[in-house]
Amino acid sequence: MPKKLKKCKDCKTYTLKDICKKCESQTTNAHYKFVRIRDVQKSK
Repeated sequence: MPKKLKKCKDCKTYTLKDICKKCESQTTNAHYKFVRIRDVQKSK
């Protein structure tokens, strides 16, 4: 299973670990969640 990319909120660096290597703060998931939009007319 591939590891998920994480981002530090404080120093804005990316890592694969749960704790940032630079500032030693907690990291969060760096992947965005896409929201499916309904009821949108399709263009012709």
